[in-house]
Amino acid sequence: MVASLKRNSLYNLMGNLAPVVISFVTVPLFLHKIGVDEYGVLAIVWLFLGYFGVFDFGIGMASANQFAKLEDHGQMVSVFWSGIWTNLILGIVGAAVLLLLGDFLFEYLFKMSSVMHASVVSALPWLALAVPVITVNGICVGVLDGRQLFLKMNALAFTGSFFLQLLPLLTAYLHGPDLTWIIAITVLSRLFFGAIPMGIAAFYTLGKPRPEWPQWYWIKKMLGYGGWTTLSNMVVPLTGAMDKFLLGSLVGPAAVTFFAIPERLARQGAVVPGAVTRALFPMLAAGNEKDARDASSQSLDLLLLIQTPMICGLILVLQPFLGIWVGWSVADKAGSVGLIIAATIWLVGLNYIPSMLLQARGRPDIAAKLRVLELLPYLLVLWLSIHYLGLIGGGIGLLFVTILDMLLLFWGAKLVLFKNWTFWQSLAWIMSAEILAWSFDRTSVLWYVFAIVFVGISVVWAGYRSPLIRACVAPLLGRMYGNRLRAVGK
Repeated sequence: MVASLKRNSLYNLMGNLAPVVISFVTVPLFLHKIGVDEYGVLAIVWLFLGYFGVFDFGIGMASANQFAKLEDHGQMVSVFWSGIWTNLILGIVGAAVLLLLGDFLFEYLFKMSSVMHASVVSALPWLALAVPVITVNGICVGVLDGRQLFLKMNALAFTGSFFLQLLPLLTAYLHGPDLTWIIAITVLSRLFFGAIPMGIAAFYTLGKPRPEWPQWYWIKKMLGYGGWTTLSNMVVPLTGAMDKFLLGSLVGPAAVTFFAIPERLARQGAVVPGAVTRALFPMLAAGNEKDARDASSQSLDLLLLIQTPMICGLILVLQPFLGIWVGWSVADKAGSVGLIIAATIWLVGLNYIPSMLLQARGRPDIAAKLRVLELLPYLLVLWLSIHYLGLIGGGIGLLFVTILDMLLLFWGAKLVLFKNWTFWQSLAWIMSAEILAWSFDRTSVLWYVFAIVFVGISVVWAGYRSPLIRACVAPLLGRMYGNRLRAVGK
């Protein structure tokens, strides 16, 4: 189990990091070609489209849960086709809703020029096409997830992500900063280089099953599981997108850009917990209750020790990296809110554990109910923060809801957090990194020295606290220094 968890976590980590490397190249080029305001509108469009993925109704996750549990091939085929047909219909319904409401929402909810508004509205048919693509693709991903084929899934995801970022950028350079064309090419890239290859892989994984009509038994079973997941999936994207929606509405598209760029960078700090918990999900779903809880507690300790030095490094490198990456004019505006967002990523990583445990053990209803409770206070705090503080208020609202999410999820999953000594030590490291980062001076060599030493000591602390980390690092160091010593001897 440990070996497969480490291997699958590594595959997921590589799959998550690869698109980040590509975005390091594409984001500055996008900003240069289409401008800050247009990039902000584009970010709003993708958030808007991502929210319509809720028409999956949790069936993608429910199918992954079934594929992890089932061993009978005939039953897996029935789950597959039942999920495909159901999500196709739901996706078509979602597309119709998007076509009906899209013009109204983009006109009255977001501040944008008439030219940009016209471009987005003309691209609504393309956005509508993307909805069933997203919902059906969720079933295909569920096949590979549930059967623990993480290498294949992440290889396909990387290829899709590569073309998803490259082709729209080429469109902007060849055809100009026309959002209609950029959105259309993005949707087609997602279809031909993402969804179709993933569908072929799922089809062959199940032995090229003959098409069959959906079975009500499996639809009912997946909707029963997915209904609560859907409610949670409606709230989570809403809380993740509402800060940018309100910034676009109350402040303007440029504020969305200054928020979205550091958020996109900071979110990469969650790739490690995301990779581990995704690999852990089939094991939690298939095992008994005691084993699942023991694995969750052990994973929490390990994540704290792995993630804390990484997030400390992210906090300290964020502002200087933004300056190099997208220019100091953007970094000066985005850096402060980026530091708040980076702190929330540490909490987000912890929240993966109780959330995944609840879903794997068939209790997504608990997470869904708790997240509904979070929604009203979050919206109130977010609106007040943005209204009075502007850009940085979006970061404050995000931090508030992440802390609230942590408190409720650990309570709902009955996992111990505040009695965990590693948690408090990790929190002290994160707060110290924030204090140092807020004193950033781009001209001070001494600051950079302090930052490097700080991250180095945090890594030593994590290695001292975790025998597993030492066991992984020691052989690597032994090979490195052994080879060096042998080279010197020769």
